[in-house]
Amino acid sequence: MVFLNARRLRDKIWPEPLPPPASFDGQTVLVTGATAGLGLAAAVHFATLGARVIMTTRSFSRGVSAKDHVEQRAGIIGKGRTHLMELDMNRYSSCMSFVNELKQTEVCQNGLDVAVLNAGVINVNFMQSPEGWEQTIQVNTLSTTLLGLLLLQWMKQPGRDTKPHLVFVTSRDHLDPDITTWADWSNQDGILRHFSDEKRWPVGQLDPNYANSKLLLTYAVEEICKRAAGPNGSVDVIVNTVCPGLVSTDLAREVAKTSTLMQLLVSVYQGVLGKSADYGARFYVTAARTSEDEHGKYIQSMFTDDEYRRYAIILPTPHTQD
Repeated sequence: MVFLNARRLRDKIWPEPLPPPASFDGQTVLVTGATAGLGLAAAVHFATLGARVIMTTRSFSRGVSAKDHVEQRAGIIGKGRTHLMELDMNRYSSCMSFVNELKQTEVCQNGLDVAVLNAGVINVNFMQSPEGWEQTIQVNTLSTTLLGLLLLQWMKQPGRDTKPHLVFVTSRDHLDPDITTWADWSNQDGILRHFSDEKRWPVGQLDPNYANSKLLLTYAVEEICKRAAGPNGSVDVIVNTVCPGLVSTDLAREVAKTSTLMQLLVSVYQGVLGKSADYGARFYVTAARTSEDEHGKYIQSMFTDDEYRRYAIILPTPHTQD
């Protein structure tokens, strides 16, 4: 813990550098969950660096306010470089209709250069999605994976001058789950159903499924990386996962609501160790500029590559029956 907190303080004092101005000129960038926090900060960065930015929102009224904020911060008011689209990550149908609509938009007539799948949730109490899965698993794992697969097939367009980037936002917390019992759950009613059973919801934990959802997403991205390669083995779409580190946003609002003491603790913890959304979102920009040699790499600053390999003990990927 001391080691991790020291790295967090380092990131807060010495932020990830941004690329030169105009680095994304002429590019079209999608950022999901872009109305607040890291998504909003990322939209500002990409717009400032020259991109046309597509922002997703569940609420158009909130989305319009976020869109105005991006245009003001990036100095592009009235230039038509920000676009707002509706997306509800709780529903598969919304993911599918969103991608179909995205393909038809004028801003994507030449395809999509970068997709940053940032939308995510943390739940303290059990909540079920309309699809029947626990909401953290639905949004962070299942819908994000579906959206990534749908976008990947579209982004693998032949004849592109540059390789498009598909970026999945994950978390250092994916290293935390103990998966020794996952094989047993798989042979019973399935890993996903286990995590989505309200009777098994661990009361008293602050974010019971968050780390699990991010580890499951990490497994899914490993398979997506394989699909990103063409018949000759070359990479058609550069895929990366990214962790922005501890960031002071309202993602942990449900945790803070559990008690007055927890609200104070979250505020102090994030205030002392958490970087700003501006600093955290810089890692999204870094991930959107990786080379083909970095395809599949985990973009973060908490560990060196060697340290990460030591922490990420290689275990057999659990097989789900869901």
